[in-house]
Amino acid sequence: MPRLWLANAEEVLPEADPFYEEFVRTRTMRMFPRFLLALDPGDLLLAPLPIPRDYTEYVARLLGLGDPGRLALEVRGRTAPYSLVEALLADPEALAEVRERTIQGGWVLEPFVESPRVLRLGEETGIPVGRSATELVRSGRIGELNDKAWFKAFAASLGLPTVSGEVAFSREQLQEAILRMSPLHPDLMLRKGIFAGGAGNTHGSALELLGRVPTWYAGGSVLVEPFLDISSVAGSLAWLGATSVRFLGIDLQVIRDGSWSGFDYPHPAGVGADRIRAGTVSLAEKLHQQGARGYLNLDWAILRDSPEAPLLLECNFRHNGFGYVTELAEKYFGPTWESLVISSREGLPTRSRSAAELLQRLSDLRLEGHPVLLSAPGGERGAVLTSPPEAGAFSVAIFAEDACWVERALERVEEAA
Repeated sequence: MPRLWLANAEEVLPEADPFYEEFVRTRTMRMFPRFLLALDPGDLLLAPLPIPRDYTEYVARLLGLGDPGRLALEVRGRTAPYSLVEALLADPEALAEVRERTIQGGWVLEPFVESPRVLRLGEETGIPVGRSATELVRSGRIGELNDKAWFKAFAASLGLPTVSGEVAFSREQLQEAILRMSPLHPDLMLRKGIFAGGAGNTHGSALELLGRVPTWYAGGSVLVEPFLDISSVAGSLAWLGATSVRFLGIDLQVIRDGSWSGFDYPHPAGVGADRIRAGTVSLAEKLHQQGARGYLNLDWAILRDSPEAPLLLECNFRHNGFGYVTELAEKYFGPTWESLVISSREGLPTRSRSAAELLQRLSDLRLEGHPVLLSAPGGERGAVLTSPPEAGAFSVAIFAEDACWVERALERVEEAA
C-alpha cells in the first residue's frame, strides 16, 4: 500500500509563539529531506522545498527506490503562519499532481504528526490517514500527547514518575510560579508545553527568568520545574501497530546548545533501564487500547544521584529522530538491526556545499578495510548521509556491531566533512 508522506513538522509548534516563523525557517525547513529515508518503493514525499537532486539520487541508490525524480513533490505555496497542509490545499498545481499520482487508489497519508488538518487533507484528496482512530485525532487527543503539560498530568495519573513543579497558563501565573518556587529551587527550568527539540526551554535564576518572560512567553502552557542535576537523557521508543505493541529500545540523547542533536544507541541505562522499558510498554499498551497508532517516543531524565529512578519528561507521539533512524536500520540491515550500535548526529559542520561534494569526501574513507560510507544496498556497516549540507551543516547516522568502529567512523566523517 503506497504512502503519501507529509512532512508537516511545523505542526508540533504553536503558531502564536514569537519564535514560530524563525524556527520553521531555520529548523523545520531543513529537516524534511530525511523523510526520503523512510520511503518504500512507490511512496511519494510532499515537501515544502525542492530536495537537492544529488541527495535524492543518493537515497534512491542506497535503498533501491527507483527513479529519483518520482520520490518527492514540492509544495510551492506559502501561508502565514506557515502550514504545509494549508499550502498544499492552496496550491492547485500540487493538488492536481497528487491526484494524478494517486489515481489508482490504495494510498494512505503518512504525516509526520497526525492532526485535524491532516484529516481535512484526507477528506479533500480522498486519501485516508492510515494510523490512529479518527476520533482520537479529531478530538485533539493526539495533539495533547505532544503537549508537555497535558502529558505530564496524564503520566502522573497512571503512576509514572515525573518531575515536580507547577504549570502556568498565563504570564501572571508564570511569574507567580517562578516566585513561589525560587526559595527552594534557586535554578529553575521553564518548558513550553508545545515546542520541539528543546527549543522551547530556558533556565536560570528567578531574577533572570522574570526578565525573559515578557519576550519569551506568548501564551499557552509552561512547566515550571527545578533545574535537575541530570547525567543523561534517555529516549525510549515503541511502535503501536495495527494489532500489537513492539518495544524498540532506549537511546542516549545528544544535546548541543540546549537542543536535541542526535543520539547513541543503545543507552547504557543500567539499573534504570528496566523501569524505562516497563513504563514505556505500559503506556504504549494503554494508548493502543484507545486506538492510537504510530511511534511513541518518551524522554527520561537520568539523575546523577539516583540513576535507578528515571523521571519521565515528555512524549513525542509522532515520527521522530530516534524512530526514523531505527526504521532505516531495519529496512537496510534487516531484523538483526537491534544488535547494532548506532550513532546519529544532526547539524554537524561541513565545508561541503552540496551532497555530491560531501559524498565524494566520505567515499574516500576506509576503516579496518571497510568503506565508511554506505551508498548501495548490501553493506554490513557504515555511515548514511541523513540530510544534505544546508547552511554549513549536515546529518549522518553510523551503524556497526562494534562500538569502537562506530566511534572512530564518526570521527573520520567529522574530519572529512
